[in-house]
Amino acid sequence: MSESISVWKTTPGIRTLHSVNTEYSTDSVECCPIEGATDLFVCGTYQLKDPETDKHDNTKTDVPKERVGRLYLYELKSNQKVSNNTNDPETSKTSRQCPDSTLTELQRTETAAILDLKWCHNRLDDRPVLGIVNASGQLLLEHLKAETNSLGDLERDVIGEERLGLSLDWSTGKHPSGSPNIVTSDSNGCLTLYHMDHGRLTKERQWKAHDFEAWIAAFDYSNTNIVLSGGDDCKLKAWDLRVSTDHPVMTSKRHTMGVCSIQSNPHRDNINATGSYDEHVLLWDNRNYKQPISDTDVGGGVWRLKWHPQCGNRLLVAAMHNGFHILDCQDINDSGQHKIVCSYMEHKSLAYGVDWCKNKLSDNADISTVASCSFYDHSLKIWTFNNVGND
Repeated sequence: MSESISVWKTTPGIRTLHSVNTEYSTDSVECCPIEGATDLFVCGTYQLKDPETDKHDNTKTDVPKERVGRLYLYELKSNQKVSNNTNDPETSKTSRQCPDSTLTELQRTETAAILDLKWCHNRLDDRPVLGIVNASGQLLLEHLKAETNSLGDLERDVIGEERLGLSLDWSTGKHPSGSPNIVTSDSNGCLTLYHMDHGRLTKERQWKAHDFEAWIAAFDYSNTNIVLSGGDDCKLKAWDLRVSTDHPVMTSKRHTMGVCSIQSNPHRDNINATGSYDEHVLLWDNRNYKQPISDTDVGGGVWRLKWHPQCGNRLLVAAMHNGFHILDCQDINDSGQHKIVCSYMEHKSLAYGVDWCKNKLSDNADISTVASCSFYDHSLKIWTFNNVGND
């Protein structure tokens, strides 16, 4: 599918607060969920770079391009007084200010290309911890140093040779734990289970889960003994960690193209969301995977899904070729779909990374703030949406 101008439009009333050129292509953004650090978020990038060669050597080379990346740490703070002025002046290279908030780049780190990153949902040894998977096939853990508001190395492991780390998830989405599990997926179709205890990372097991790329792996937050996975083989699978993972306990072929997004609802028991290149978001009751409970067409391949941090009925969608959308998952219409209450079409390239900002920029509890990023235009944006005005 080639990129094209969509007939979908940005929902009236949405305000873009900040827009940043990240220089490298952006594919992931994650806002810190930890109390005391909710004004921080990270952005991961992925760039193909020509290998360095002798300028005087004109011979052609078959050396593959290098996959490089950059990890950004940002701080988004409220300016306390909310204004209706929508101008967005840039005040410096690393700090941007609008009437509502100030966005400051705190740190940038050169890395291998980043495919996914996720914060642990609770502190580990009294620090927020970030997990990263990259194009070198590594799982990296970084801890936030409060004294300097910066990220530092904690632990790392090679998931496997000659593969890309594609996704990760923590088991802490609903039930906090000081010794959580982490699951990763990779380009060889494998899942890897890790255990974290007292700052030490241990690889528990690895197994072949999909015939092609395993785009996504996620815990079922209602029962973290269950891991869900989606692959380029168009299959959604469930794995029970209490028994052998030689075979899945569930396989669904309901999606017609690669399954690339899964997120379990932390607020509503037994509800999981999946998304696919087939442009559909499916909601499932984990007690019955024969048929989804809803099927919503969002007009573009679904790369990421994020449930609202406080509301179990709002689902944020990164729809690749068709921007970003928010679904109201409370009710289902006659066609079995959820209402799209908000669309954000201000990015000019593939809509990949998205998350709900956890800090409040306004005293109005009905206003949500979203961070989103797109790939080829290396764009990061912060925007607000009034939940009530668009119901």
